[in-house]
Amino acid sequence: MAKSLFARMLVVYLLIIFIAFALLGGIFFETLKSQFLDSQMNIMKENAKIINDWYTLNYYGQMSDDEFLAKLLIKAANEHTVIWIVTPLGELRFNADPEDKSNIEDVYSAGNSFDFLSDTMKGIEVKRVSDFNNSFKDTVMSVAVSLKADDTIHGAIVVHKAVKDVGVGINAIYRQVFIPLLISVAIAAILVFILSRYIVSPIKDISYAAGELSRGNLDWRVKSKTQDEIGELAEAFNKMAEELKMQDGLRNTFIANVSHELRSPLASVQGFVQGMLDRAIEENDRDKYLEIVLGETKRMNTLISDLLNLAKIESGKFPIEYSQFDINELIRRSILAFEKRIEDKQLEVNIRLADEKLFVWADEDRISQVITNLVDNAVKFTPSGGELKVWTHAADNKVYVSIADTGEGIPVEDQPYVFERFFKVDKSHSQSTPGTGIGLSIVKRIISQHGEKITLQSVPGKGTTFTFSLTRTFEGASPNPRV
Repeated sequence: MAKSLFARMLVVYLLIIFIAFALLGGIFFETLKSQFLDSQMNIMKENAKIINDWYTLNYYGQMSDDEFLAKLLIKAANEHTVIWIVTPLGELRFNADPEDKSNIEDVYSAGNSFDFLSDTMKGIEVKRVSDFNNSFKDTVMSVAVSLKADDTIHGAIVVHKAVKDVGVGINAIYRQVFIPLLISVAIAAILVFILSRYIVSPIKDISYAAGELSRGNLDWRVKSKTQDEIGELAEAFNKMAEELKMQDGLRNTFIANVSHELRSPLASVQGFVQGMLDRAIEENDRDKYLEIVLGETKRMNTLISDLLNLAKIESGKFPIEYSQFDINELIRRSILAFEKRIEDKQLEVNIRLADEKLFVWADEDRISQVITNLVDNAVKFTPSGGELKVWTHAADNKVYVSIADTGEGIPVEDQPYVFERFFKVDKSHSQSTPGTGIGLSIVKRIISQHGEKITLQSVPGKGTTFTFSLTRTFEGASPNPRV
């Protein structure tokens, strides 16, 4: 479990949430604490103003020292504070400490260092949080303001309050923030748990489906439940499974086709040779049957050559050797190679070539193979008396070569698979349309190796047109269009 994707995602997400909330919570708590202490000091400052009013009454004789001290003690007790009245000379005149929080016993003791006096004597208020030079047992927050009467500064009023005395308020704030924070973390953890399962569950389904495919169950599919990246992954997996199933079907068909294509000529060769050895064939007929044997061996040789070429192309061991050549001249030479077959089927040949010369940048031998395969297909599938059409045209920096026949065309359902290796439209294995479905696969891969495209247009009952593109060059210019 610790090594599973779900567990790792869950742990990482929870750590991120914990760290984020810890940092935010710490900053938030410290901010709240600082604000709370400031608010307490402001209250202490307001109390100092009240004390200053009492001092004014004391200064003008309207309140005795005992009455003034009594009021200080009552206020200090009610507010849980310690109140000092300090003279300009640094003497502690009054010390209201009913709860005995400070270490100072003699209110008139000399030698006390009040480093805030220089500021308060200038009318500057002082705020601090400390033990006030070891004057207190615990940390206190202190506010010192000027002691005034008759528009004259007579010293300082210092109000102290132990920080632990405001801890109840701070703890209340902590509770108000910490509990919602814990609830938020819990909710976030639950959402992370659900999200992790949401992400991992379809991945586990895909993993299981991959195992099924590896065991040969090519019909297994993943149910796509979402439209996000996981859903796209499931769709891509299903498309891959479809391709594998199709390739498996094509492979089986290919094996059957190749077996048939090899078995038939081998059976013929074996039968005729055996007949000659058994003297069952007359001496006068031997040349005729030897011609048949030679034709069958040539047919097998062509099949094997196609298979080897396809294997080389797919393995990347079929290098492209670019050169500049006239595609129109190559087409003329290729058509001449089919002159006898064209005459035998009494085909009408219609050739329309753009310009007298049309130069391209490609591998001449490989493009010759492409044209030969396409013309061979056109001648093969055009009925006697039909028409073979070849034309070229140029647009921008491209040359387009089209080869069309007037045969039966390709069924719509078969058209997407015509360029797939091992695919054969004619599934009857008839000798009138020999082949293994390798030729067009070779054509497609040669054109793709050139970085070009080949397209198919076919109308059942009217014929088929193949068009491929090549990069155009001009005579006298740099042969390499990339230079």
